[in-house]
Amino acid sequence: MRATRAVSLSARVFACAVVGAIGLLAASGPARAKDPQIASATGVSLSSMESGAISRTNEARARRGLAPLAADASLMNGARRQAAWMARNRNLSHGQGVTENIAMGQSSAAEAVSDWMRSDGHRANILGSHTRIGVAMARAADGTVYWCQQFR
Repeated sequence: MRATRAVSLSARVFACAVVGAIGLLAASGPARAKDPQIASATGVSLSSMESGAISRTNEARARRGLAPLAADASLMNGARRQAAWMARNRNLSHGQGVTENIAMGQSSAAEAVSDWMRSDGHRANILGSHTRIGVAMARAADGTVYWCQQFR
């Protein structure tokens, strides 16, 4: 029983750390995107998971002759808020007022984008006429991963 409590407490602490880090990233001032292959429309700092999801999304677009999407600070903040909300509430649901892909359970950016590309509606969002993107992942206390992509 103690081991279960310790794991549960560790998972909660980790989830709080992830949500806190997302909040810090969202509140921080503009910085350049870390991956030079990802254009930043307004200067935004990206985690490796976020950068990976944007890179995979842009690779899917490039295979179809489409221009890459630029990371957008406003969309990044929106995606981070939605992913954190879904993880905190353990509720896979869309936000309002923005074109959005959401997912749950994928352990990597490659897996999330691959799953989205196998879905007609999600693929249409990725391959749409958008120019900007925001993406985030957050982990629930039980370890479940939630993903959010937003487009403009």
